[in-house]
Amino acid sequence: MNVNCFPFFSLWRDRMQTATAERYLDLYARFAKGEGAGSSIEVSLEELAETLFCTTRNVKLVLRRMEDDGWIRWEPGRGRGNRSRLTFRSERESLLLETARNMAQRGDYKQAFELIHTHGGSSAVKDRFTEWLDLHFGYRTETPDGKREVDTLRLPVHTPIVTLDPSEVYNAFDAHIIRQLYDRLVQFDPATGRVMPTVAHSWEHSPDATVWHFHLRKGVRFHHGRELTADDVIFTIERMRKGKAHSWMLRTLVKAEAVGTRTVRIELAKPNRIFHRFMSSAAVSILPRELVERDEERFWKSPVGTGPFCVTEWNDERFVMAAHTDYYMGRAHLDGVVIAFMPEEHGDSSRKSWEKLMFDQDQQESNPEDDWATVETLTNGCTLLTWNLVKEGPQQSVLFRKAIDLLIDRPAMIRDLGGDRRYPARGFRPDEKTRERKFGSDVELAKALLREAGYDGSPVTIVAKGIHEADANWIRKRCAEYGVNIAVKSSQWTDSWKTDWVREADGILYNIVFAEDEVCEIETYEQAGSFLKEHLDQKLREWAAGKIDQALAARSTNERRKLLGEIEERIREEAHVLFLIHKTTNTTYQPGIKGVTMNPLGWIDFKTVWVQNASLR
Repeated sequence: MNVNCFPFFSLWRDRMQTATAERYLDLYARFAKGEGAGSSIEVSLEELAETLFCTTRNVKLVLRRMEDDGWIRWEPGRGRGNRSRLTFRSERESLLLETARNMAQRGDYKQAFELIHTHGGSSAVKDRFTEWLDLHFGYRTETPDGKREVDTLRLPVHTPIVTLDPSEVYNAFDAHIIRQLYDRLVQFDPATGRVMPTVAHSWEHSPDATVWHFHLRKGVRFHHGRELTADDVIFTIERMRKGKAHSWMLRTLVKAEAVGTRTVRIELAKPNRIFHRFMSSAAVSILPRELVERDEERFWKSPVGTGPFCVTEWNDERFVMAAHTDYYMGRAHLDGVVIAFMPEEHGDSSRKSWEKLMFDQDQQESNPEDDWATVETLTNGCTLLTWNLVKEGPQQSVLFRKAIDLLIDRPAMIRDLGGDRRYPARGFRPDEKTRERKFGSDVELAKALLREAGYDGSPVTIVAKGIHEADANWIRKRCAEYGVNIAVKSSQWTDSWKTDWVREADGILYNIVFAEDEVCEIETYEQAGSFLKEHLDQKLREWAAGKIDQALAARSTNERRKLLGEIEERIREEAHVLFLIHKTTNTTYQPGIKGVTMNPLGWIDFKTVWVQNASLR
């Protein structure tokens, strides 16, 4: 029997091999005593059983497997009182590295790092494993069945997927994955500022923009094969308005109804001339009604949409997608995408980030600086610091807030921290003056404002996610030079958006990206759980909501931008928000990789990536 023809048996065999290797490493750590391979000891079965936490019977089975693999020599003692002899034949570091590689190759990335952490000793093994792992990621053509070529992109991320429920999505990474799995009625093209057809091929609205009709394309199929209908759109909208994080988008909704199977009619209480832009948001991704209603808890473990990729595996180690072969907008060039969830301590690998890991494995020895292409995009957003105005503390004083703003020397912060930080920010978005605008700090005025505010040295806590801690700590050290007591608290990806937690922080430092531009800007003021919204006082929220209603009814883009700009100007002038830095997203890739484009979320669109045949390069 050829066991390689049976994937399940092969996987079981690999896991047994890994378990045996881990037990070898346990014995090695207990008995080799630093003497290395070749060391020989006298030992009893009872001592081995105690080390491996198993019975003496199981110890004999484990020893037999180790001997078959050539890792040990076992000489059982003969007769009562005669101890057995165990000789270690495999070097710890080589076996540890080989086992970690095998674990990573089958997708057990976190377990591989845990193994190295437990048995690695020095950093040498981890460094060698990290170097190998960098080459493991990227683009690869494989023939898993020995016949058909499969193009797969593997990439590591240090951000877990929090949710794939579009109506609850909050961070950019989740939104990016949601855009791979689902579709929306329309799509906003930030390059042209136009709304493009997707699931809806056409739409129109009443003269006062309170009634909208969307006409659906035929042949749009969910991953499980059923054709999308207007009923799925209505279900998605009605579900979203019932207490979901993004229900703000539908706060003026009067009625949503299906007109036949291919037309959706939406009635609003107030004019909204960019309502179709709302429908381009990842939050309004269309769900299959019957699957969600049948078993919603089960659905979110392996969600189904109409997007260019479908979920095939999702666990703590990795997230795997396969191309949706019947995708109505054209099949993706890639056959699959594997996203590996890395522990945070792996964040500073030799290639720094997954964007620099897209290369042809046959060309992995080439120097990226020689012939690789680079796409650099100035992100449509910024890092910012919100002050909590619904909690007592020094941040309640506008003088204190303005003083901190004046103390932060943004150009110095960019020079000191480097990385993807590029330009000081004056508002949410970079504009035509961003690259030339001069920024500095005014220490003397800041000190005067602190005195006027009556600041007495009371501590102020700024909370930041791991990737933003460096920025927060820079601000902490800078402010400490002038007597301002700031403490930095780290938050996890999975807890930083809980409303009760947000309300307890004095300030939050985070990054905001406007994927749908004006829609995301409005979302910042309206979405439940939004850091900025939760930190504004009630009067300012109500004032902003009135400006937003006026903006949605505005007939021209300029008028709408003016009204939204008034909100931004007020929160800047009153220092409710300190705009900090605009960042870039850099992607370096081998010339044979084509179709690399950055979306507004700062990620590569997987659907368009393809690899040119090596003979044509």
